[in-house]
Amino acid sequence: MNHRIAVLALALCTGLAFAEDKPAQPPTEHADKATDAPQPPGKALLAAKCFQCHTDAMFRDQRQDRRAWEATLYRMVGRGALWTRDEINAMADYLATDYGPQAPRAAAASR
Repeated sequence: MNHRIAVLALALCTGLAFAEDKPAQPPTEHADKATDAPQPPGKALLAAKCFQCHTDAMFRDQRQDRRAWEATLYRMVGRGALWTRDEINAMADYLATDYGPQAPRAAAASR
C-alpha cells in the first residue's frame, strides 16, 4: 500500500514539474500585427477577459445587439467574472460593432 502511494506521489510530482506555469494565451491576430493598426479597447479586453474560458466561436455565433451583449456580460459577472462597468461597456461596444446582427459575416469571421 505504501508503495502505491509513493508511486502516485512521484507521478504527480513529475506531472507538475512538466506543467506550464503560464495560463492559456488567446489566439494572436496576425493581421493586427502586420498592419500595426490600433485595436479597439474592447477587443483587447475581450481577449484578456473572455478567452480564459471561451473561444472566438462564442462571439461569432451569437450575433447580438449591444444591449444583448451587455446582458450577456453582466450574466458572466453573476457567474464570477470580475469586470468594471467601463470594461463591460467597452466589450459590449466592440461586440455589437464587430459581432452584432448588422456586422458583415465575413468581417466577423476574419477578426
